[in-house]
Amino acid sequence: MFQLSLTLLVNADAEKAFTAFSVPEKLIQWFAPGDAQVTQVMANFTVGGRYALTMREPNGEEFQLVGEYLAIEDNAHLRYSWAWADAREETVMTEVDVVFVETTPDTTEITLTHSGFANEAERDQHQHGWVACLEKLSRLTL
Repeated sequence: MFQLSLTLLVNADAEKAFTAFSVPEKLIQWFAPGDAQVTQVMANFTVGGRYALTMREPNGEEFQLVGEYLAIEDNAHLRYSWAWADAREETVMTEVDVVFVETTPDTTEITLTHSGFANEAERDQHQHGWVACLEKLSRLTL
């Protein structure tokens, strides 16, 4: 199995950084790479709760991401399963683990690990997507 890990510093306390990953109104602002947009987020933000997120490319093509929240520690840790509803990839289900560490009162280090890819190509594709999404996140005022 293959995985990726990325670290980002954001100009926000841990609570605001965590909110960017847990509140639909915040996710809509950054959780799609490049020129794609999040058009819908449905989430039951509790351990065992499910989520569905729809992204739309500029050409109108839509992709739906679904999963379940596996661990939630407010302002510190989030872990959830990840699957594309269209099953276009060899990997059916992967897992995202996000750790939030407040380094100063106004700065939080976010470490994101996405694991369980069946091959390097899928991992690399997701890494490209995550980098683009996290760049959007870094530009937001949280």
